[in-house]
Amino acid sequence: MLFALVVAVAIQTATPAPGVTGVLKDEAGRPLARAKVLACMTRVCLIGETGADGRFSFSIDPPVDVVIKTEPDLAASPRSGASPRRGAAMMPVRLAERRVIDVGPVYVPNLPAGRPFGPGTGDPQTVQAGDGLQLTLSRKALKPRPGDVILELAARRLPAARVPKYAALGGEEVIAVYALHPFAAASATPIAVRATSSLPDGTRVNFRTINEIDGTFSAPVPGQAARGYLATDPGAGITELTWLVISRPARSR
Repeated sequence: MLFALVVAVAIQTATPAPGVTGVLKDEAGRPLARAKVLACMTRVCLIGETGADGRFSFSIDPPVDVVIKTEPDLAASPRSGASPRRGAAMMPVRLAERRVIDVGPVYVPNLPAGRPFGPGTGDPQTVQAGDGLQLTLSRKALKPRPGDVILELAARRLPAARVPKYAALGGEEVIAVYALHPFAAASATPIAVRATSSLPDGTRVNFRTINEIDGTFSAPVPGQAARGYLATDPGAGITELTWLVISRPARSR
């Protein structure tokens, strides 16, 4: 579905009402000063800058779904000893009332060295993307964001202490969250996922991605635990590379 994206500049120093506020931090927990941060909705993307303490704020009228995010920074190399490559941060927020929502820390994940992604003649391809995550996908079916080029795949599992609470998932227990690269690439065919896990065999799980436009979750993709892995069911898979959230459905009492 096509839509027109309107970009507005929003650089604030005081907390607005209503809207969203928080603190942008690197993976180690240090505030990121004077960093670009975005608050995106279906048709509008507000662009802001953090203060010296890493804090950001956006004035937004409810009701609306918003995703607080950053753009990937791939300039540094994890092999160079310089600052690490950084993936995109993502924090979905649902504004339902006229008040300020403080989302707290929004962490920007580091990215490991990318894994080469070969030409479409090798489709389907299975790639060990990083941190125990394996993706099986088709190069011919994967389309990057406008202006991006797909050269590699990478995945970074968020430390358990950095995983946010996702109200949209209700009573589901979040098992793992991965930041994926190339960010926002979309696939015309399902991408099979396999992730290392210690859950008992047969445990049912859901795989979802977070939409980079408004922060809504994709429909759940079913899967289960088997032999030390969590895997999407045969023929099922995700269709975009943003943030992957793996959760266990609420258990009946």
